[in-house]
Amino acid sequence: MVYPWDFYYGRIEARIRIGSGSGVVTAMLLLGPAPSDEIDFEWVGKDTTHVQTMYYVQSHRVDNLPEVFGAAQNNGDLSTTFQDYAIELNKDSVKWYLNGILLRTLDKGAQEFPSDASRARMGIWDGTQTSGWAGTVDWSQGPFTAEMQWFNFTPYC
Repeated sequence: MVYPWDFYYGRIEARIRIGSGSGVVTAMLLLGPAPSDEIDFEWVGKDTTHVQTMYYVQSHRVDNLPEVFGAAQNNGDLSTTFQDYAIELNKDSVKWYLNGILLRTLDKGAQEFPSDASRARMGIWDGTQTSGWAGTVDWSQGPFTAEMQWFNFTPYC
């Protein structure tokens, strides 16, 4: 899914059931024009009890390791249940939410800041070529799917 309009500030929200399996990566993200700024949620299908948050500035990953949040204590296997996720982009901060609970805040003054992540996307992709981070897809176990029950976009400007 690619949201067809650019925006500067706002909030994207979706109710998602992630894909499972080694090498399978589900993502909800904001992406700008090349060289891309990116703000994302990613779920690695070989670990269906955690969600990762990352960001890039001009195609350069700023945080060397993703921020990983365990969801098992409240939500169990994220590939069998739908959860609500949100990314909020403001002029001076980015916030990531799971079921209305703030997971992470990135303040503009802290480091490099993704100020041109302007288009919302959601999808599932093959992470086999990610140096082992996502695992290797076994295509005989497919098809691999993720589902989105709804998507909401609230522009702030």
